[in-house]
Amino acid sequence: MAAPASFQKAQLRVEGGATIPVLFNPREYTIAKTNNWTFKPVVGATMPPAQFGGGMPRTLNLAGLLLDASLAGPGGTIRPLVEQLFELLKAGSGGGASSVPPFVTFAWGSVTTFKAVVTQLSVAYKLFQPNGEPVRAEVTLALTEAEQTQAAPAQNPTTRALAGLGVHTVKDGDSLQSIAYRTYGDAARWRAIAEANDIDNPLTVRRGRSLVLPRLET
Repeated sequence: MAAPASFQKAQLRVEGGATIPVLFNPREYTIAKTNNWTFKPVVGATMPPAQFGGGMPRTLNLAGLLLDASLAGPGGTIRPLVEQLFELLKAGSGGGASSVPPFVTFAWGSVTTFKAVVTQLSVAYKLFQPNGEPVRAEVTLALTEAEQTQAAPAQNPTTRALAGLGVHTVKDGDSLQSIAYRTYGDAARWRAIAEANDIDNPLTVRRGRSLVLPRLET
């Protein structure tokens, strides 16, 4: 059956590159934004003053994107499309400060979201040809709003613990300790993430939540 005339496919518009069509429109997508606020207790006061530390970029999470080539016959495969998606996380050629991944915009018909960079991509293969060629997969994609990018300066192991100041979208298997280890090189720094996000119980952090990663004091 032909799709209605008003039916439109979602797509990922790559700045300076080809548009990537979404084979099956997503069931849902989530847009989130966080602000940094600091609350410092004051002796004798029941309500501390709030200090605004600035806003973080919006994040867009696409979960359950379906890639399916099972109806394309024995030679069907989704590998070329998956490779296109992973190209969105690769730095450009030439090296130096200009060697960064491309900007991407998610669009669906009359809706166009913000310019962003891909910060996370996960592909779960679900169906295969007899020769092992993948023909179906579910994709989870996280985009973070960005107007400009630059390559991060090289760091040596002694300065790695000072990195941070970003946003992490919680996925299955994450814990505050594992996030702290990947960000600062020290799992014991999880309390800094908990305090920055007003988390009282580290076991209640749910998948899909955006966590502010504060820069640690030297």
